[in-house]
Amino acid sequence: MSDGGPPDYVPFQETGGYIGLSGPYYWKREPSGLVVYGFQSDARHGNPNGVLHGAAITTFVDTFLGHAVVAATGRLCATIALNSQFVAGVPTGGWISGRANVRKLTRTMAFLDAEVSAQETLLLTATAIFRVFEDRSTANKPGD
Repeated sequence: MSDGGPPDYVPFQETGGYIGLSGPYYWKREPSGLVVYGFQSDARHGNPNGVLHGAAITTFVDTFLGHAVVAATGRLCATIALNSQFVAGVPTGGWISGRANVRKLTRTMAFLDAEVSAQETLLLTATAIFRVFEDRSTANKPGD
């Protein structure tokens, strides 16, 4: 791809704000229908030891889980809870991939699981709950 992403991956439409500082992030749909997310880590994603910072991984997982909710519902959402378990660390500079599993959807809630890896190394597992808004007009009302 000309924008720096790997072949078959599509860049996220969201490129501003914190997502823009952290990414760019990408996604692709595999022949099985499973969506895989990814980003190329670099020095800005590292901690002082040259290892991928936990916050970089957590930002990525939170972002792609929201993408998965929007893809499943067609509606905007917000994170209510994100519980993560760091399993391993890796040096910066590699391709980081993630997968989401939508376990349950209700009218206003989404429950998901996720994994983040670097090559064959599992880095993080997570569970999350997202608030799903009724429609775009209610997404930014006070009190939501």
